[in-house]
Amino acid sequence: MRMKKVISSLLIASALTFSATTVFASAGSSLFNSEGCIACHTINGQGGSVGPNLSHVGGKRSLSWIKTQIANPGAHFASGSSVTINGKPYMAIMPAHKHMPASKLNALADYLESLK
Repeated sequence: MRMKKVISSLLIASALTFSATTVFASAGSSLFNSEGCIACHTINGQGGSVGPNLSHVGGKRSLSWIKTQIANPGAHFASGSSVTINGKPYMAIMPAHKHMPASKLNALADYLESLK
């Protein structure tokens, strides 16, 4: 009987984690548009081309890396430098979002990390 309770608890915890991740990803998709990310970055054929295509960024970068890139892109690339991503050169001009509330940062980063 105890084993059934443990399994039941694990299933509930998994469902809640999945639901929370889904909610963050959905909110992150909206933030990608409302925060203006779409003006420079493309996801699934929609958006700008000034910055790299982020359609599969979650398969290439960790959640931690993505959060840092949003809040402080200079930690990865010196502003104004030339960066080659997937064989295409870009000018590193992404603005820092150091004052973005943690809830927005987490939602946006979770969304981008979900793009595999």
